[in-house]
Amino acid sequence: MVERLATPGHGEINALILQALVRKLIAKNVLSVDEVRDVLFDAATRLDVDGSPQTPQAARIIVEGDLVPVFLSGAGTDK
Repeated sequence: MVERLATPGHGEINALILQALVRKLIAKNVLSVDEVRDVLFDAATRLDVDGSPQTPQAARIIVEGDLVPVFLSGAGTDK
């Protein structure tokens, strides 16, 4: 009998897969670092905190402070 894998809590595996995928796309020159930063910025501006999307300034802080280190570190692409 084959048992199903337990779902990891809080989407941890999804985040790890997404990070690895982004790094692989950069390594294969499918995406540039600037394109990844643009995608991260677009996503950050759509975060709904306090009932409204982020301002461009707040989104940039989120991208540079939280998202870039997670998605680009270890990919040999640190700027």
